[in-house]
Amino acid sequence: MNIDQAKEKFDLLYIELTQTSIKIETEEDARFQVIDRILTEVLGWERTEIITEPHTDSGYIDYLIASGGRSRLVVEAKRRAKLLIDTCQVRMAWYKVGGPALKSAFDAFAQAKRYCADTAALFSAITTGFEWIGFWAIRTDGIPPSEGKAVVFPSLEAVQQNFAIFYDLFSREGMLNNLYQVHVRKAEGLQVNHSESLESIISISDRRLLDKSTFFADIENVYRSFFSSMSGENDPDMLAKCFVESKESRTADENLQKITRNLLNRIDIVNSDKGSELENKIRNAVELQRGEFVIIIGNKGAGKSTFIDRFFRLILDKHLSDRCLFLQINLADSSGEETNIVGWLTDKLKIELEKKLFKGEYPSYEELQGVFIKEYDRWRYGERKHLYERNKNEFKEKFGEFMADLIERHPDKYVMRLIENAAKARLLMPCIVFDNTDHFPQTFQDAVFQYAQSIYRSVFSFIICPITDRTIWQLSKSGPFQSYESISFYLPVPSTKEILAKRVDFIKEKTIEDSEISRQYFTRKGIRVSISNISAFALAIEDIFINEDYIGRVIGWLSNYDIRRSLQIAQRIITSPIIGIPELVKTYIVGNKSRPNRRQIKKALLVGDYNRFEQKDSDFILNLFEVNSSSITSPLLRLSILRMLLDVYSETTDSEKIYRSIEDIMNYFEPAAVSRGLVKEHLEALMSYRLIEPYDPTDINIYESQRVKITPCGRIHYEFAVDDKEGSYMIEMALTTPVIGKNYIGKVRDLMNKRKLNWQDWCTVIKWFINYCLEKDKVYISLPTSEAYDSQRFLRERIHQNWA
Repeated sequence: MNIDQAKEKFDLLYIELTQTSIKIETEEDARFQVIDRILTEVLGWERTEIITEPHTDSGYIDYLIASGGRSRLVVEAKRRAKLLIDTCQVRMAWYKVGGPALKSAFDAFAQAKRYCADTAALFSAITTGFEWIGFWAIRTDGIPPSEGKAVVFPSLEAVQQNFAIFYDLFSREGMLNNLYQVHVRKAEGLQVNHSESLESIISISDRRLLDKSTFFADIENVYRSFFSSMSGENDPDMLAKCFVESKESRTADENLQKITRNLLNRIDIVNSDKGSELENKIRNAVELQRGEFVIIIGNKGAGKSTFIDRFFRLILDKHLSDRCLFLQINLADSSGEETNIVGWLTDKLKIELEKKLFKGEYPSYEELQGVFIKEYDRWRYGERKHLYERNKNEFKEKFGEFMADLIERHPDKYVMRLIENAAKARLLMPCIVFDNTDHFPQTFQDAVFQYAQSIYRSVFSFIICPITDRTIWQLSKSGPFQSYESISFYLPVPSTKEILAKRVDFIKEKTIEDSEISRQYFTRKGIRVSISNISAFALAIEDIFINEDYIGRVIGWLSNYDIRRSLQIAQRIITSPIIGIPELVKTYIVGNKSRPNRRQIKKALLVGDYNRFEQKDSDFILNLFEVNSSSITSPLLRLSILRMLLDVYSETTDSEKIYRSIEDIMNYFEPAAVSRGLVKEHLEALMSYRLIEPYDPTDINIYESQRVKITPCGRIHYEFAVDDKEGSYMIEMALTTPVIGKNYIGKVRDLMNKRKLNWQDWCTVIKWFINYCLEKDKVYISLPTSEAYDSQRFLRERIHQNWA
């Protein structure tokens, strides 16, 4: 539920309560008629999260609301006749908890505070159903609750007029994000955060686009044709020879464990090379004449579409293939309009079915007669028997009009008839793939899934829906997925290195074929560079990405094994002027090798087409040392969060235990003098750049009960900052991170202005930057002596040893 939906429900309830003769006399009346409904219908609390009358040392609580294993809100219900507010003000207002305006509520405040202390809930509501008072009962900021401010809504009309604040304070959404603290602090006087003017070593004007030769345009065309796509569209030869078998890995195991524990009781890993599991299902379906609904689950870029296309075209046993009618509907070609999707799918299926079932561009009268043979026979022997015997031509003409009318007005029925015709008259099993649905919103996916299920339940067919692991979580929460059975397979992600290796081998094979045939092949792809250039480019790719495991691992981890992102990162590197690919290609043509070093490769990754790194232009790299000028903290906070989550990840391989709640992370850093708000702010940055990920991949918000883990992208970022001997990342961060110290900035700029820096000079720049970070870290973070913080001390010692 969101605030707009909540307001609509409140308005309806307000009308019902104020314009009808509902009697509210006792506390029980108020709870049953008003409070229960506001909590569940308006404020979005689940009934399973509300406990009524739980016993504590201080007595029985009217309502204890808990979520994510933590008490969130205590609600103390009072009779409507009970005086709570001692002022005649009719508007919403903030009053001192221990002040005269709320003197009649003192006993209720004391009672609610005891309940909060017993249950560890921090916020409380006192209400008659019509009046609402909210106050911070257990303060964590050193202010006595009686000195703090309480919000008062003296009537439902006041709630209606100030609904956004009411919703923030008491709703499930607001409580999970601790918005009551924001409103209370604002009412008590705005808290001014520590702000500073920040400046980086280099300015925006120092950053410039690097020159590219015309040869780059040709090379980028080669890259796009062979490396930027997983699908091998319009090139079946490439598809056959460049498909990479995906292997099991810890990442695949973690995803698989989550899905089986939470969503599906049974799911198998599919062999992406042979597809034997899928072939067995098809064989059983054909032999038993029993349809199946199969879901292929995999990360984005796992090659789901490629696997299915290749399987039916090249892998499936020919005897079985001959008995299947393969139809692939690519939802990426649709407009994405949910209201039109059913009609679009029907039209697409109609076109594909007619193309596969009939020889001409469209079915002949006789072929259509076969599709509608049931109706034809009924006309012939039933209602229109005499017309058939009297005038067969007129009979056929009228039947043709009937078929035309049905096809035009009821294309869905026509499509079903075509599928039935394939199965019953031609003894083919329709295998229908609904591909790329996960490019669209959940409601769109629900509609496609429902459409696919309607076919499966109506006619004999074998339906395949490839979807991402993110989509399976969405569909499991709501929609048609809950209602139907299906068979699920998980497709692990292949490695970037192996994908690039297959493409390189394919290019090399093409360039050594008959020169004229090769030239024609590349020309058809719009590639006009000479074959020797293409061959040399392939060798350069091989040398950079394939002959050394390290660069392949960096790319795979940065992309979190998303193959599309991996190929984008590889393209960023290979087309960066930092690499100097034209010069590399020339050396390969003459038989020499001049491989760029790791430092060059990583700088190309960091800066792309520019001379320096810029956070706003980077989709893959996050500056771990950046802080907000309006909320200054340690430049090592992001790195410290990653260190904590890295410790958790290293302790176990259990997919449940490698996650930690946001609340745990906040609690861990609070004794180190880091506010919960600052931790949340930097967690949001880490999640937006995929350095951490939530347990439920569809839930990307940061709130206390949310659970997260460090990703491969987070681990490689940590490695860049702590253990990367080349120093490329640290150099760029040292130059572009906004900092406070004017003396430090001046010292670095003086060094850069004196001469062209050598490696030793760059090591000095990194040293000064790390010393600056460690100095500021001592100011803003105070690590407790507990052994729970030993790894944090190790982090700081490590970066000091390696860099300073």
